[in-house]
Amino acid sequence: MRTTFRGHQGFVIVMRFLSMPGPFCRDCGLATFRSMTSRTLVQGWYGWASFLITPITVLLNLVRRGKVAGLSAPQPNPFGPSRPPMDPGPRLLQRPMTIIGLAIPLALIVLIAFLASQGG
Repeated sequence: MRTTFRGHQGFVIVMRFLSMPGPFCRDCGLATFRSMTSRTLVQGWYGWASFLITPITVLLNLVRRGKVAGLSAPQPNPFGPSRPPMDPGPRLLQRPMTIIGLAIPLALIVLIAFLASQGG
């Protein structure tokens, strides 16, 4: 299936958009989705615009993941040599990097709420 998974890296002043286009089999698509999304959750929050772009990027990847996950298991090429599919690895929420990435905006929201309650 032809699709593109996206990533985002936010820096204080600038940001960087990443993409991984391709025709993906189920396993390669899931591996790419999990890697790009996990990295985006850790690296994407650091900037004003990035704080809004990161969740949008993750949602777009979730939609594309649904399409790739519905594919059948990869089969060897009957017409010649082919390389083995990528290992999808652990599920997204079973990756420590993902948990850290999800904790970052939560910690920022708690910090802002705490500082707001102390200002008064």
